[in-house]
Amino acid sequence: MSEHDSVISTRRLSKAFFPTRQYRTLFRLLKGTFAKIVTPADSFWALRDINIQICRGDKVGVIGNNGAGKSSLLRLMGGLHSPTDGEIVVNGQVTLLAALGTGMLDELTVEENIFLYGAICGVDRKVIKATLQEIIEWAELEPFATAKLKTLSTGMRARVAFSTTRHVTTDITLMDEVLTAGDRNFRQKCKDVLDSYKSNGRTFIFASHDFDFVRDVCNKTLWLEKGRQKAFGETEPILRRFLEAETTAVAKRV
Repeated sequence: MSEHDSVISTRRLSKAFFPTRQYRTLFRLLKGTFAKIVTPADSFWALRDINIQICRGDKVGVIGNNGAGKSSLLRLMGGLHSPTDGEIVVNGQVTLLAALGTGMLDELTVEENIFLYGAICGVDRKVIKATLQEIIEWAELEPFATAKLKTLSTGMRARVAFSTTRHVTTDITLMDEVLTAGDRNFRQKCKDVLDSYKSNGRTFIFASHDFDFVRDVCNKTLWLEKGRQKAFGETEPILRRFLEAETTAVAKRV
């Protein structure tokens, strides 16, 4: 794989959080910018020594138990955090989506929320206006276009949000526990959308506990455990190893 094919690469990537509040004086800002960061003894390492390379067009699942570091990794990729140690190189524009529909408002209508969520996702208002009817139709919510969001079920909200995100056009899309709602038909429609991006080189990284989704959609998977990289590679073997490890851990606790 050439550097041209790589959209995200990390080398010894590590991230620590400090429980003791430190005020951002000018001295501390300059020290953190120009000197090696020295972490306090009581710091919490969310990630340690992550070494991966993601290619253009990859769909990567990030799996692991709660506290494994999945969300922290996506925030580093999205530029919301800076590494404490190591490095991360991102080649391309990035959109980070947290839980699907975050930012939509109950008191607004479905149509109004599509414009709102489109703005949150960085979609041009002109694009939303031109595709509004199609967004509603894909979500199968034509009768609810003028209904307030609070009248919709969780699955219906997810359809509205995902239908809107189909018009995000950045090179790299990061999704944190996005497809946790919706029935089998909705998930299949989402998979069809993601499959349609294969030819245009868009890259997706999904942090997820939904192993069926990861198996169906992702060609690569990163397994994190307590902030450390357990495995990275083809999805099926890694999922199998993860589930075997989980089964063994449960058996030991019984």
